[in-house]
Amino acid sequence: MYRYLTLLFFAVLQVSAQARHDGDILSSQPWPELPAFDTEDEFSRKYFPKAVYEEARAQNEFDVLDITYSSDGNAVRGILIGPKKPGERKWPAILFARGGTADYGRITLPGRDVSFCKQEHTPCLTVVDLYLLAKAGFVVIASDYRFHGATAKRDEWGGADVDDLISLVPVLRSMDFVDTSRLYMYGVSRGGTMTYLALKRGAPVRAAAVVAGVSDLEAWGRYRPEFVNGYDTYDGWAKVWPDYADRAAEYYHERSAVQWADQLKVPILIMHSRSDRLVPVDHAIRMASALQAAGGTYALHIYANDGHSLPANRMDRNRQIVEWFGH
Repeated sequence: MYRYLTLLFFAVLQVSAQARHDGDILSSQPWPELPAFDTEDEFSRKYFPKAVYEEARAQNEFDVLDITYSSDGNAVRGILIGPKKPGERKWPAILFARGGTADYGRITLPGRDVSFCKQEHTPCLTVVDLYLLAKAGFVVIASDYRFHGATAKRDEWGGADVDDLISLVPVLRSMDFVDTSRLYMYGVSRGGTMTYLALKRGAPVRAAAVVAGVSDLEAWGRYRPEFVNGYDTYDGWAKVWPDYADRAAEYYHERSAVQWADQLKVPILIMHSRSDRLVPVDHAIRMASALQAAGGTYALHIYANDGHSLPANRMDRNRQIVEWFGH
């Protein structure tokens, strides 16, 4: 058994004998083998070049683990990617904040059924994306947040789910090969909102990167009213957030980073596509302006024509993230 898995195995045994604490690893098992590229659907085959996907599928340098960890007493699932042979050096780590709402955008496999990748795309594609960052020299960890399955319709979108992102920090601190003085955060779409909120709450990271991040929820709610009013698989903010009719302004202020850019004290790299139809590029531009006014450290890069998560510029996107993190 790999040293990595062995350490987690003993951690799980120890947790089973005592009260849970945030970041305790409750279970860990290898991620199932990715499906062959040629068996994937057209969307997945367009998202990655075959060589990149098959490299991630065949690699044997990193453990890719489906983990369950404790956050506020909840068992929350996530993904952990780290070296099978860490060596003597300490590895920096990236906390990845996924996008999506409730079950949409999940990065773990319900029932560990790898065929779910073919239905929803996100799990296997995210694993490949995160592998590329691990290959650049990082341990990578991500949370699926607590609101899915039976609680999916009640996703708080910047409430208790932020705890699930922050609780990844003690997971990393439990690993002796992780350099906890070099932690970084990377969020995409809704994960950008999560990243900004975690930074405001003092997440101990040295820098952050946000791709296609939502920085103003009130403006986004006007653009995408289904997130306010709900749809078939989500109740919507107006029902999920208590006393919405009287407290809407309070909620929007609390969750919109453009309102409190002065509280963000780490360097932030902001990237967006000018043609993004899911989250308009204005969210990036206004966030950069707010950081400029607050005297924050930031960089803004807008790609002329790309998809929501910048798949066409993946290599340049990752290069900028790695360089921004100073690694």
